[in-house]
Amino acid sequence: MLKFLLLVLLALPAMGGENAWLTIMGDPTNATVDTIQVDPIPVSVAGDLRTMRVRVNRISERNNWDGIPYRSYESSVLFDCASNTARYLEIRFYMQPLWLGQAHTSVAYPSTMPRWMLFGGVDPSPYQRIIYAACEAIGRR
Repeated sequence: MLKFLLLVLLALPAMGGENAWLTIMGDPTNATVDTIQVDPIPVSVAGDLRTMRVRVNRISERNNWDGIPYRSYESSVLFDCASNTARYLEIRFYMQPLWLGQAHTSVAYPSTMPRWMLFGGVDPSPYQRIIYAACEAIGRR
């Protein structure tokens, strides 16, 4: 799976920059499963830092670490390849599955309030694989 992800991340810029979500787990057409997707085209790259979009659909309603209820969300994530971490910069929360309807809450997280991309309750969590793929694939350009 990791080799496939790396190949896709490397090949997409040559395909004309299409905005295609890469499904890491789940099914983006099925609201009853946990789904995690990454937009493999970075928003920005600066040295060891990459900003990418990640979106998540959960099997049922959850509350985030600040008590915000959601069923799905879209986010901007800052990957720090030097420290092997990823933190949310901004998240738009939806009460409906599969990012339908209007976001009911949007939150920006400054560096002084890091919210780490960990996918709580997802077992096994793919966060380390996503960090590795984002950092390795983009680093080879």
